[in-house]
Amino acid sequence: MANTNQGSLAPTNPLVAMRFRPAWTYIDGIRDFGEFFCRTTFAESDVADRACIVIQETLENAIKYSSPEPDSELELVICASPHHIEFSVTSKPNHAHLQSLKDELERLRMVDPEQAFIAALERAQREPEASARLGLARMRYEGGVELKLSDAPDGRIRFTAAGRL
Repeated sequence: MANTNQGSLAPTNPLVAMRFRPAWTYIDGIRDFGEFFCRTTFAESDVADRACIVIQETLENAIKYSSPEPDSELELVICASPHHIEFSVTSKPNHAHLQSLKDELERLRMVDPEQAFIAALERAQREPEASARLGLARMRYEGGVELKLSDAPDGRIRFTAAGRL
C-alpha cells in the first residue's frame, strides 16, 4: 500500500464490517480476526502485514480515546478495490482528546510519512511519560496510508486510513 490522495472508496460494499463496544477485553480477539482476515484475503504478505498494522493501530486509538458513555460503540469497516484499500473506524470520541487528534493529523499532513514517523519516535523518547502518539505516524509510514478524520452522525467521528494495495 503506497500513499495516495485518491478519493475514498464507497463503504457500501465492504469486505468486512463489525460493531462492538470500545472495550480492551475485545481487542485481542478482534486483532486476531483482523490478522486472519487480511492474511486470507490478501495474497501478498507485505499487503497483509501493512493491513494488520493499520487495523491494530486504528482500533487501539479508537478504544483508548472513545467516550465512556453507555451508548458508545465502534464500527470497523474494510473496503477494497483492485488497487486500493480503506479502513474506517467510526466512534464516539472522548471530547477531551478530539482536538489533540485533529492537531496530530494536521502535523502529520505537513511532513512526509518517514520524517513524521522518525519525529514521533524521537518525541516518544524525549517524553517517556507522555502519550507516545506513535500509532498515527506508524500507520502512515509502515501501513502506507493517508489518514482522514470526518464528522459522522450523532456526535461520532469517522477515522479513515486509505492507500494503494
